[in-house]
Amino acid sequence: MESDNRGVAVGLTLVLAVVLSLMPLSGDWIVWKPNFLLLVVMAWVIHWPNDLGIFFAASVGLLSDILLRMTLGHSVMVFTLCTGAIALLSRWAKYLSMLQRALLVALIITVVAVLEASVFIFYGRPSAIEHLPMKILLSMLAWPFIDRLVARLQPKQG
Repeated sequence: MESDNRGVAVGLTLVLAVVLSLMPLSGDWIVWKPNFLLLVVMAWVIHWPNDLGIFFAASVGLLSDILLRMTLGHSVMVFTLCTGAIALLSRWAKYLSMLQRALLVALIITVVAVLEASVFIFYGRPSAIEHLPMKILLSMLAWPFIDRLVARLQPKQG
């Protein structure tokens, strides 16, 4: 894809992630749904770390807060923490195999989810930490598709 279309590529993947995030699920499945917006943001930062970073993640986190009707700033914090970790490791992350990147993403999601659950528990709100293993597994299963899509749409370094 030409570098002139980089905004279109990022926009298309974000629209796809929004559709997948807003897609209704019934019953207990809702707590297991991966955070598709977060996975797409992490994929773009891994593949294109020089141009997309913390500000991009915070902006998409704010979009996520608004679309998912969450407390304003909640997803901003989560997206910023995850992307910060990815940005620190981005020089090495792009050379990892698909399985290694999936494990890295799972590790980062786990650390942030435990931190997030700790904040919820501190304020006396339900944390849904018991659903975390299945959510991580489903995120790992969704990751290769997202990673390959972003890699195909990634602007060529000229």
